[in-house]
This record gives sequence, structure tokens and C-alpha cells, in this order.
Amino acid sequence: MQDFMKVTGMVIGAFLQGEYDRRIVLLTREQGKITAFVKGARRQGSRFTASTDLFVYGEFDLYVGRTSYNVQDVRPSNYFEFLRTDMNAAYYAMYFTEVCDYYAHEGNDESMLLLNLYRAFQGLKSEKLKNSFIKPVFEIKTFSIEGELIPPDRLGFNDTHLLNAVNYICASSIEKLYSFSLTDDDLAGLTALADRERKALIDKHLNSLDMLDVIVQ
Repeated sequence: MQDFMKVTGMVIGAFLQGEYDRRIVLLTREQGKITAFVKGARRQGSRFTASTDLFVYGEFDLYVGRTSYNVQDVRPSNYFEFLRTDMNAAYYAMYFTEVCDYYAHEGNDESMLLLNLYRAFQGLKSEKLKNSFIKPVFEIKTFSIEGELIPPDRLGFNDTHLLNAVNYICASSIEKLYSFSLTDDDLAGLTALADRERKALIDKHLNSLDMLDVIVQ
């Protein structure tokens, strides 16, 4: 008897697998981070070519094999198509997904991490929000979700405006996460804090951050 599973999530990694297949990494609401194989995804005319590409969000029907998951069907609800043409936003998106890939694990409840990522992508599309603002907010919220955020004063940050911003980010719902503003000086302070937090908490070199640093310079 074959076992099937339905999950809601986003493709945070997509890789070649053989000549015609694709291996994807999904950040899911129900099962955390899982790797699945998509047979024939790279064949001409395949219905999986676009629906299992990087950044696609939707429902995925998976066949649960003995040692792997295999995609049987996909019902995309958001392709985030603007990331195909807005390369600046795309590099931010790749960084955000790499951070989530670092923190997420199979079998964990990663629903808040997934919501945080989805909201950050919405922010990248908004003309009202700067990408340079979205990044530190996303980072601080991620560290808070994971229960790892280091109190700012322990890192030498004591500015009242900055502490208020961090408190708001930690306490805010995902929906209202970006519903505040900062002066340029306060944004610089929040960015410096997020950088310091990341260097203290993530013990891995993030390749996407190297590319992002080049793009935003």
C-alpha cells in the first residue's frame, strides 16, 4: 500500500537530479523541511517545470517512499513571479531561504518560520518597503522565532529607539511585522544589530549573503 501526504509549503531549494529530474527542498507547515524528488520536471512540457521551481508556494502531494519523498501533484498559489525579473529582490529572497534552510528541520513545527518567509517575500514585492528594511526585520524575527535572539544590550546595543524596534518585532504578529518605520540612523543600528546576531548565532557560511553584499553595494 502506497502512502501519500499533502503539505503546504514553499520551494526553498531546487537542484538538478540526473538529466530530466529535479530535487527540491520544501519548507512546509506540517513536516518542517523535507527533500523531495520530481520526476521529469525538466522534460519539455512537464507540468512540474514551473510548479516546482524555486520560491513557488502552494500545496504539494507527496508519495512517501521508504527513503524519500516524491512529488505527485502541485497546486501552486503563488509563484512570486516578480523575483524572475527583479534581481535585487531575488538575491534578498535567496538569502532569506538560505537562513530558513539553516534553521528548519524535518518533523519540526516550522509554521511560524514559513509565515515569516512568506511575509518577507510579500514585503519584497511592496513598493512601500525598502529591501534594506525587510532584511534586518526578517533576521530579528527569525532569531526570535527560534528562541535564540541575544538581548541587544549583551551585544552593546542600548539605544532606546533600537530596543523599542526589537521589542516590536519580537512581539508583533507576522501580518503586522513591517507596520512601523525607522529613521535612517535607526535602520543602520537595527542592521548592525542583526548582523551581530547572525554572526553569533549562525555557524555556517551563507553563500547567498556574499552575492547579496555585492548586489547592494
